[in-house]
Amino acid sequence: MDEHSVEVQEQYDVEKPRIWQVGLLYSLVVILLVFVSTKLQEALQFNIGGLISEVFLIMLPPLVFLFIFRFDTKKVLRWNRTSFVNFVLAFGIVIFGIPIVGVFNLLNILIVKLLSGTVETTQIPIGSGVGDLFIGVLVIAISAGICEEVLFRGVIQRSFERFGSVKSILITAFLFGLTHFSFQSLFGTFLLGALIGFLVYKSDSLMIGMFAHFTNNAVAVVLNWVSIKMLEFLEKMGVENVNNPAGQDVFSQFQGMSIPEIVFMAAVALAVVSFSAAVFGVLVYWFIKLNSKNVEKPRENQTRVSIIEFIPLIPGLLLVAYICINK
Repeated sequence: MDEHSVEVQEQYDVEKPRIWQVGLLYSLVVILLVFVSTKLQEALQFNIGGLISEVFLIMLPPLVFLFIFRFDTKKVLRWNRTSFVNFVLAFGIVIFGIPIVGVFNLLNILIVKLLSGTVETTQIPIGSGVGDLFIGVLVIAISAGICEEVLFRGVIQRSFERFGSVKSILITAFLFGLTHFSFQSLFGTFLLGALIGFLVYKSDSLMIGMFAHFTNNAVAVVLNWVSIKMLEFLEKMGVENVNNPAGQDVFSQFQGMSIPEIVFMAAVALAVVSFSAAVFGVLVYWFIKLNSKNVEKPRENQTRVSIIEFIPLIPGLLLVAYICINK
């Protein structure tokens, strides 16, 4: 093993949090989100309550955790600089990955519809003013991109690396998806989490994960804001029935459309997804090639992890399941 390989391997030989530790941390954060965050958003405005929740209920616990257990915060979190090209590629990967994730979101919604009989449309709660747009980006994109990455790709993914890089990325993405408390969006959030985990692992930098997370959420906020402005414009022009009534089944918008219209929409969607997938694949390949020297397969734990270590994770998982089922 050459000098560079030794340095790279040392990055993965840092002391990692134990499974029981991150299980306890995850359950604590879920409990805080369920019993504290909801009350904050009821007592305060959504944006203020959301910002406080992100900083103090999601980011602060893992930072306190690292301090209490005396971990090397910089190494555990992968707080490393990375190249500007990585940020450019990460931006493109996320942008062209959105249509692909959208397909899985649609499949997710269809499954929920078949199981429950109905699916409700949801919108990001922002206003139509320019100030509302900036506040939405601050709370939903910037704060979430920073705070949630510290918890998930920072601490939790590091812990599960004892099972190998792929398993750590997938397990963390699953927990990330569950913490959004919606079975209806589980596929999409899982894929986003897996993609971000991959980018962080390959670049060896949590900064890339934060930027990728920010990009995805910022796009969602901007698109939602633009749709609100368009609806307002149509209403001013006298166009009727432009709003989607609250609680209306998302698939009901296809009712009343002719077969040729549906076929045309499907063909356009297929073309967009195919083009996006092709560009996405090229960008991912380029990202892997550029960062091939940054990673080396982490050594899997040589000793078996006792199932007892997973017990602290159970309260959080049960609480998430309860909330999702009773929504």
